Amino acid sequence: MIGIQKLDRNGKMKIISSKRGFTKRGEMYSEEEFGKITIKPWQLFTDKQHLRDVVRDYCIQTGFSIIVEKANNKKWTVLCSDEGCGWRLHACRLSDGLTWIKNPMVTSKWAARVLLEDIRANNDIPAKSLNNYLWERYGVVMAPSTLYRMKSKAFVEIHGGFDESYAHLPNFCEIIKLTNPSSHAMCTWNSPTHPEKPFPFTSIFISFKASIDGLFSGCRSLIGVDGCHLKGNYGGVLLSAITLDGNYDIFPVAWVIVGSEDEESWMFFMHHLKNLLEPAGREDQWCIISDRQKGIDNSLSRLWLAAGRRYCYKHLSQNFKSKFNGPKMWNLFWLAYGAYSEFTFRKAMEAFQKTNPATRI
Repeated sequence: MIGIQKLDRNGKMKIISSKRGFTKRGEMYSEEEFGKITIKPWQLFTDKQHLRDVVRDYCIQTGFSIIVEKANNKKWTVLCSDEGCGWRLHACRLSDGLTWIKNPMVTSKWAARVLLEDIRANNDIPAKSLNNYLWERYGVVMAPSTLYRMKSKAFVEIHGGFDESYAHLPNFCEIIKLTNPSSHAMCTWNSPTHPEKPFPFTSIFISFKASIDGLFSGCRSLIGVDGCHLKGNYGGVLLSAITLDGNYDIFPVAWVIVGSEDEESWMFFMHHLKNLLEPAGREDQWCIISDRQKGIDNSLSRLWLAAGRRYCYKHLSQNFKSKFNGPKMWNLFWLAYGAYSEFTFRKAMEAFQKTNPATRI
């Protein structure tokens, strides 16, 4: 037997019901003559071919055609061939290996409510475990995409929404400075574009006192800076400054969240980073290492011209390999990179000159 449900475009979700559920709610499809065929939730069919035959007759009777969106041994989803039409039908096979059905009452909102305490106890609980809870307690299983939406709703209930969290950032900065004296924490906002709208967030800079003291007392004057894109509702870019401690482990110094990785953002970061490092008394002994991002070079040339400049070998190697490919050139590059003496470096550069003079330009 097979059970189906017709869905509109806004009601899209995939939930496989248990045999216990369809025996209580489902009803066998009653054969109707052409012109009186109807399709409704919780109808059951003898097998998949029976379902497909009835759907074909229904489409011919109603005067529209369908296209198959998904078809396998467990699921069958079709939708109207007209792009402007939201008609959709989804069928799932049940645990008995024959019956397919879908429970229209099970939604991501309902699942978020019944699994709220499980998610609260473990925010990183995997989808497989959540599906096990749903199956053991309620006899239903949800698709991964639906579980993702459900967890998002549960997180809002537990931790609050993104809007609410961003509104707490000014207080967060004040708490940092109150509980960690001499720490650096500040956030910036733009003027609102509408009198009833809040100030839009632009950036936040944070460096804890412990990180500053550790940098001054136990780390070299080499600072690595880089950025990475953030995921989530609002996106943004995380810019960070790190160094190496006495054990050659990564030691975080400062970080900032900005809207995008451009020259203006790097100038904001470099301005505060330079002011942060001034009390060390090393003046122009600091050296900045990074990739070849133009915003970093431009901000340093405008704000911190005396700082030393180095480039990450990983990014240099990628750029070098794209222009000078081949094992010999690759070995010479690593020979020059790994040189610990002027003599070894000069020999590697001479080999570059003989092999391909263009590498010295």
